[in-house]
Amino acid sequence: MSTDLQLGQKYGRRAVALYLVCTALIVAVGLLGPSVVVLTLTGRHPWLPSYWFDAHANDWLVSVMIYVAIALGGYGVFLATKALRHGWAPRVDRLIALGIGTTAAITLVPPMASGDVLIYAAYGRIMALGGDPYTASPADTIRLGYDPVIAATERPWQGARSVYGPIATWIQWLSSLIGGNSAQLTVWMLQLSVGISLVVTGLLLVKLVGKDLPARRRVIMLGLANPLILWSVLAGAHNDAIAVMFAVIALVLFRRHVFLAGILIGVAGCTKLSIGLVGVAMLWALRADRRKAAFFCGGGVIAMGGLYAIVGLQAFQQARSQTSFISTGTPHKVLLSFFTLFLPNGLVRTVLAILAWVGLIMVAILLTQVFPKSLVPQTHPDDPTPAAIRYTAIYAIAWVLTAMYSLPWYDVIAWVALAAVAASKVDGLMVVRTTMLAIAYVPGRDPNARQVAASLSDSLEFFSARLRDTLCPAVELAVLIGLIVWARRSGAQWWPYDWPRRKQKAVPQKAEAV
Repeated sequence: MSTDLQLGQKYGRRAVALYLVCTALIVAVGLLGPSVVVLTLTGRHPWLPSYWFDAHANDWLVSVMIYVAIALGGYGVFLATKALRHGWAPRVDRLIALGIGTTAAITLVPPMASGDVLIYAAYGRIMALGGDPYTASPADTIRLGYDPVIAATERPWQGARSVYGPIATWIQWLSSLIGGNSAQLTVWMLQLSVGISLVVTGLLLVKLVGKDLPARRRVIMLGLANPLILWSVLAGAHNDAIAVMFAVIALVLFRRHVFLAGILIGVAGCTKLSIGLVGVAMLWALRADRRKAAFFCGGGVIAMGGLYAIVGLQAFQQARSQTSFISTGTPHKVLLSFFTLFLPNGLVRTVLAILAWVGLIMVAILLTQVFPKSLVPQTHPDDPTPAAIRYTAIYAIAWVLTAMYSLPWYDVIAWVALAAVAASKVDGLMVVRTTMLAIAYVPGRDPNARQVAASLSDSLEFFSARLRDTLCPAVELAVLIGLIVWARRSGAQWWPYDWPRRKQKAVPQKAEAV
């Protein structure tokens, strides 16, 4: 056995062990029951998921356990990429079992870190009661009478109306119909929808890359079984996973059914509007064929127009309302805090928004020149799917690194697409980014929320705040700079296009006077 293969096997065994340890720690924290990390769920059914004990765990204990879990999971992903580069060749079915098994384990315990799933449950309950979550907030509804599911909503979201698309709202509504007065069962149905979506997405990625075994192993270890995704998306039951699943279905259909692919990308956008960047990537892959591009756009317009017409224009307006937000943990938030000391808040936000869009475009231009090839095979000469996967990874990475509002679970689309392209330095940079952002959002809930089972100590509150508002922006900025430096050293140019110069050359020169 060669030394290179021995290294691959060593890294691979360690990666699998770290994936399992990370999952075990997350499950252990969930089993400890309501805490500053684990959500409090009312209307408990003892024999139905999710399961927990009322251990009243110390806030530092559960937080440190999750810090360690995320760090080990991130290191495991890094080792997995090294193992695959050194020829690690485990059986694909065992890796699939690893991904499905870890996903199932985390689905059986209560959601953690973020209270978003409680607001999902509240929106579904509002709709089940005959209300409209796009015009009525949980606070508006609870004034009409107490409801155990709506009352479980945590601060600061009680007054927020839904910003999610109609598909997400209907899934929330169906979960509420099944869960009834039980927040536990309603939330578990939402968790189950996220877990199923992640598994379906991973298996579809395996289908997309074909029979190439190394490519299959990569998409499983970075997609299906990735502990950073399982923590950031599944443990918090975030509906981004559902939108991504529909987008990947669209990519599967993209080879031979462009119109249907357009419909599915429209459905994905009707789950969460930000997933439209996948549609942009797919459209760019069709830029040489205007007829197919028109069919694709037609499908998307029909799906989005029809679905949003059912729930009303206010749903689309609500979905667009987040575009001006700036999240803690981004360099933009630091710049906002500094410049608003002596400049108007509105002016600073406008300038930062412009810089974010310019940054996204420039990072995408750099990556387009040096990003590795897609692992998805081209089944026929006009197959646009490999290019669409590659452009999805480029746009998603550029978006999460430059966006003003960026949260750990947003990274799922970047990881799903990155898993289906060849290895590069980007793998390690994304591990650092997602790991740091995920750690920064632990505990991740408002410490004053009355549903938080254990009080957040002053020391942990100070520590987590410094992680989020100081260390995280510095690391995020370093990752962005590192990506730009790598692209430039690999030969990328800031503006590789010559069309402005061509336009200038086409202008006839005036004859000189004699």
